[in-house]
Amino acid sequence: MDYSAGFTSEGWFQNEISIVLPLKVEGRPRHEILTKILEENLFQLRSEASIKKRFQMVYRRSDTFSLELAKNFIHGSRLDQKVLLLYSYLKCYRLPYEFLNEVILYTYRNNKLTIQNVDLEFFIERKEEESMKVAEWRFETKKRLRSSILMFFRESGLLHEKDSDTYEITPLHMSEKLKAYAKKNDPLLQLLSELR
Repeated sequence: MDYSAGFTSEGWFQNEISIVLPLKVEGRPRHEILTKILEENLFQLRSEASIKKRFQMVYRRSDTFSLELAKNFIHGSRLDQKVLLLYSYLKCYRLPYEFLNEVILYTYRNNKLTIQNVDLEFFIERKEEESMKVAEWRFETKKRLRSSILMFFRESGLLHEKDSDTYEITPLHMSEKLKAYAKKNDPLLQLLSELR
């Protein structure tokens, strides 16, 4: 997976994924799902162009769910849904995935339970040294990606803002069913389940 700054326009999209996944589980093809969303304005957006743009992002994230994970999302607890929304985001975007591994998990495994904005700054600086693509992103893009990364980890409950500079790492709560699936089938979900 290559680096992409596309996630700066991503949102949490819990409502939209909750609309798309049941339609996918029913076996409906992509074009039929989009048609239904457009005709009934299920995303509750003002223009067809904005619906299509959001659908593109939501459908891409929905593709990260196996059938079993999709059913778990549909019928599971709110906490499992949060974990799976974070999971779909991390499966789609390399930079947040590496931030999880290289900063959050590293910090947590070393018995430190907080990270600071400076940790994110150092992480981005390292990525600029490792990747010409990241180094070439504009200052505004890097500012938005920092904000987006923090937003997703906060929304999932993995990071809690203690003050304007410090975030506490808080274990994710997963059902036993989701933990069992993770252990057997999915290394990324298994990583997320380690934060407990």
